[in-house]
This record gives sequence, structure tokens and C-alpha cells, in this order.
Amino acid sequence: MTMRIVCVLIVTAGLFTSGHAFDLRPSVADQLKIGREASAQIKKEEKVLPDTDPRVIWMRKIGKEYVEKYIPAAEKKKRPFEYTFDIIDSKEINAFALPGGPIFFYTGIIDTFTTEDQFAGVLGHEITHIRNQHWASQYADNLKRRLGLAVILTAIGANDDLWTVADVVDSGLFLLPYSRKHETEADKFGYDMVKQDGRNPMGMANVFTMLSGGKGGGYSEILATHPDPAKRAKAIEDRVKKETVTFPAQRPLPFETLAMKNLKKAGTGTQPKLLSGTHVCWGCGHDDGHKASVFDAFVAQITEKKLGY
Repeated sequence: MTMRIVCVLIVTAGLFTSGHAFDLRPSVADQLKIGREASAQIKKEEKVLPDTDPRVIWMRKIGKEYVEKYIPAAEKKKRPFEYTFDIIDSKEINAFALPGGPIFFYTGIIDTFTTEDQFAGVLGHEITHIRNQHWASQYADNLKRRLGLAVILTAIGANDDLWTVADVVDSGLFLLPYSRKHETEADKFGYDMVKQDGRNPMGMANVFTMLSGGKGGGYSEILATHPDPAKRAKAIEDRVKKETVTFPAQRPLPFETLAMKNLKKAGTGTQPKLLSGTHVCWGCGHDDGHKASVFDAFVAQITEKKLGY
């Protein structure tokens, strides 16, 4: 390796990996602008539920309460994000947050919920992505790596093939750990928000169990943008076990979802009773094994388009 390349590597490492690197995150104003424009575009292209839909009304009620009650006034003054809450009519099982405040849920994921606690857990998770500026941080990290990569490849006179390979590696393996870190952080803050609101964090664990297909294992984190949902469910369950407080029973949603309809047809009720394992007993209080088959069958049905959040 020539002295020139060594010098470039040293300088690049100092600029883009040290604690004194430039803050390349988009400003709060930029995040607000991007969020507004992206939200408007989504509403033009997607079928968004009307304001009068009971699911939208409930989501906005809880979202507004969470923002007003659990985000400190000083934080809201420093980062005046404009939190909005909308639902897209689609079978896709997902939810997402845009920079600056817009949050969207798909009806697909709402149809997997049976309790307010499950819905609120995902909502707290998405709010955390915005308030902790995860998109901005991800953007900055990716930009730093690309700038550093450009300097190095230019110094060594890389040809087009090398640029292509480097781009694939950079956009894959190097980017993903940051995303998983943010998802884990959103799980933690979402848990805290649900707990503060007097709800049961096990609702979040229920959702992750559903996203994992109702079973642990068989999930590769190496090329995944999200942590293993089974591990996320386990982390929440372990945290609940360490709590010194007793959480209330999960509350049923004030509107009927596909999950609730299917459970009614199966004769198992509409409200989950929490048991020791990751399975939930949907209704009558019988043992876990008695109801596991119903739960697994339902999970298999609703996870055909399993994406996670």
C-alpha cells in the first residue's frame, strides 16, 4: 500500500468515524419539510382512511395523548415536530414514521390487533423513531460512510466494477446494524410510554410474537433491517418479569378487527389472557396447549405479508 493511500485512510477514518465528526444530520426544519412533502405524496398515491373512521379517531386520540403527556415540553420546544396519525387501507402488515412527525399504519397490521395495548405499543415505537431523530441519524451515518468510501476509492483509482461492489457492501452490511440499533431503542422507549400510560407492555410482546410467526428461531439477523421479532418479544417478556409493579389486563379495542372476528368464529373470545410463554390464550382461560393451535393457525393466516415495524 502506498504512503498516499495510507494517508487517505488515516484522514478519512478521523473525519468519519471519530466522535468529533461533522454532524451531517438534516436539521429539524429540514426534517419537518421532508415529512410534510412525503406525507402529502403518500396521501395522493395511497388510499388513506377518512377522519371519521373509528380506527383513525382512536389512533389520533391516543397519539395526541402520548405526545402531550410523555414528551417533555423542553424537548418539544427544541424539536417542534408535527405529529400526525393516519391509516392506509392495505393488507400490508406494517407501520412507519416519516421524519418530522407523520406516522402511518396499514390496516393490515391493525387487523392483527385485539387490544389497545398492542396498538399503543406500536404507536409508542413509531413516535420514538421521530422524537429520537432516527431517520436523520441514519441519513447522516450513511452519508459519512459514502463520503469516506468515495475518498478512498478515488485515491486508489477504483474502476467502475469496484465502485459497484463497494456500493453493494456499503448499502447492505454496513448500514443494517444502525437500523437494528434504532429499532431496539424504539422498542425500549415505546415500552416506557405504554407503561407510563398505565397499559400492559405485554401487548408489544404479543405483536412481535405474531410477526415471528408465533414461534422462536429460524430468523437470520445478518441481512435483516430489523432485529429478530422473537428476540424482541422475549426481551419485553424478560423486562416485564423484572418489574415490581403489576400491569393491568389488556383492554379490548373499541372497534372490531379481523383478528377479533376470526377469534369469535373460532369460539375463543376476543381478549387475550397472558400466560407464561410467548403464546396467548384467546379468551376462556384454558391452558396454553389447548389454545396454541388456534393461535398458531391464526398467526399463519395473517403473516403471509409479514414485514414487521
